[in-house]
Amino acid sequence: MIRVLIADDHNVFVEGIESLISGSANIQVTERCYTSASVLERLETTAVDVVLLDISFPQIEDGLSLCEAITRQYPACQVIALTMHDDASLIKRVVKKGARGYLLKNTTKLELLEAIERVYQGKQYFNDTITQILLTNGKTRKAGNVRLNLTPRESEVLALIAQGLTTQQMATQLFVSVKAVEFHRSSLLLKFDVPNTALLIKTAMEMQYID
Repeated sequence: MIRVLIADDHNVFVEGIESLISGSANIQVTERCYTSASVLERLETTAVDVVLLDISFPQIEDGLSLCEAITRQYPACQVIALTMHDDASLIKRVVKKGARGYLLKNTTKLELLEAIERVYQGKQYFNDTITQILLTNGKTRKAGNVRLNLTPRESEVLALIAQGLTTQQMATQLFVSVKAVEFHRSSLLLKFDVPNTALLIKTAMEMQYID
């Protein structure tokens, strides 16, 4: 039996993933963790074969650090990133941190089960969508002639960042939580492939996303 730990701070999503796995004869969800600290605590006391890890947990840098800690401290435990981010730079960073697979949150049941089986066997798993992103993104970014695929909310957050608003001010203006603003900021840093807000604004201006 392949023992799976689901690590995500959204209860509904955890329940959804568990329901996809529940009918499997040889895969069982044995642990559910809603904070990064609880993941390492559970791994200390419980045998787990595969971790399904939301990289934005609660922020992207936290998820990446957690992925690295799991693969370093528990090398027999395989990590599959399960996220909504389809950015090539993030996929590469996750793999560099030790993840054996990468899935988007709109994955199918068959794809999820196949990924778990594959990484449990010590192999890597990237579906056609992720493979295509990795193959094309580097080329298009270097060419500099392809627009980044920003969501409407990311565009709004980018504009407010350029105006110099604080995270709290942006959350108030957009009627969302501070955590939501931080999530979109992290996503923007990844998509523009920059390490901080100052370079984000500079790059976005050069690419004519903001005036």
